[in-house]
Amino acid sequence: MELKFNATILAQMVHFILLLILLRLVAYKPILRILEERQKYIAANIEAAEQQRLEAERIREQFEAEMRRAREKADEIIQQATRAGEEQARQIIAQAREEATRLKESALQEIQMERERAMAELKEQVANLSVLVAGRILKEAITMDTQRRLVRDFIDEAARYVQ
Repeated sequence: MELKFNATILAQMVHFILLLILLRLVAYKPILRILEERQKYIAANIEAAEQQRLEAERIREQFEAEMRRAREKADEIIQQATRAGEEQARQIIAQAREEATRLKESALQEIQMERERAMAELKEQVANLSVLVAGRILKEAITMDTQRRLVRDFIDEAARYVQ
């Protein structure tokens, strides 16, 4: 077999090499530059996203710290309000006890005064009745002052035995 030279293949190879040179001169450098710019743009975006993520993390931590402080402050306010309420309740109870003691003492004084008044009235009535009874029994002429003195002495002596 004999090998024949085919000019078409040679022309295609020349055209291909020329196309490669032309592409290298015209298209390869701009494509590489575009690819590099795209790579830089993507890297910048990735770095910016990382910076934003770090900033978001920092803001989240600040927010959580503020929330903790707010919760602690709210707990403190609740505890203060609870203590104030308990103190106010103690004060109200103390005031009520004082008022009850005052009312009790006032009532006891009133009772004592009423008792003394009733005893005085009773003594007076007993004295009058005793004078009347003694006057009828004795039918003597004892003066009214003497009769009253005798009855009062009797009542005072009786009162000592009663108390």
